[in-house]
Formats: sequence, C-alpha cells, structure tokens
Amino acid sequence: MRSRRAVLGLALGGVLLGAGVGCLGVVPFQPRAYEGAVRVEAVDVAFTRDGTGALTLKLKVKNPSSDAAALTRVDFDLRVDGRRLATGEQVVGEPLDGEREIPLEIRFPLAVPRSAARPEPSSHAVRVEGGVVLRFGGSERRAPFRDARSLEIPWMPGAEATPAP
Repeated sequence: MRSRRAVLGLALGGVLLGAGVGCLGVVPFQPRAYEGAVRVEAVDVAFTRDGTGALTLKLKVKNPSSDAAALTRVDFDLRVDGRRLATGEQVVGEPLDGEREIPLEIRFPLAVPRSAARPEPSSHAVRVEGGVVLRFGGSERRAPFRDARSLEIPWMPGAEATPAP
C-alpha cells in the first residue's frame, strides 16, 4: 500500500513539475521570436532653419509571448542619403498584454546646428533602424526594426544632428 502511494505521489509530482517547466518557456528567449514583433507603419523627418527637427515613428508592436510585457524604451539610428543624422533613445512605459499588438507613436526631437542652407524640397533616402525593448518580469528582450524609404524633406541640415535634451 505504501509503495502504491509513493508511486502515485511521484507520478503526480512529475506531472506538476512538468507543468511548471512548461510555464518557464512562455517568454521566448530566441532572438528570432522578436524579429517580426515590430513593424514600421510610418516615418516622418522634418528640420527647420532654427536648428530644430523631429523624427516621428509610427510602429505596430506585437508581443511574441503569451505573458504580459511592458514596453520600456525605443532606440533608433537615423540615416539620410547614407549619412548618419541622429541616434537616440526614448523611455516608454506602455503595457502590452500577451500575444497582443498595439500602435505606438514615438516622436524624437532633434537638434542640429543652424545653417545657411536654403530650403530645397527634394526626395531623400531615409533609413531608420532601432529596437523596442520589452520587459517580462525581471528580463528584457529587444525587438529590432528597420525601414528604408524615400521621403520629401524640404530642408536638410548640413551637419550631424543629435537628439534634443
């Protein structure tokens, strides 16, 4: 009788242990799980003669896990016509339920040195690369994004831009 209880106890313990191990694998740790988690919907770049500018990104962020996460920050690298104009990071505090997709609009203010350049509306090759950091409890995972497109930018600075304070 005791051996039968012991066997049943071990079997039940194994089932419970197996269920617990399955729960640990809910947050994907493979980088590929995050490759398609962010989609760039729109990009806008604008500069003015007084040295101000802005990069606006409209993103769709999908949680690749069934666990709830928090979007903690977004980073970017902006290149126009092959020249790096700005890099930066912005802190975000947006909750993201498990396996859900949300729209996210981020505006990065940019500062550039004043220039004597004249406005010349023309098409420019714009490339933005970056990532959205998702926090699952105590661990963070970065979901990368990249986009390249041609944009009409009426005024372009002559020097390298930096994120505004």
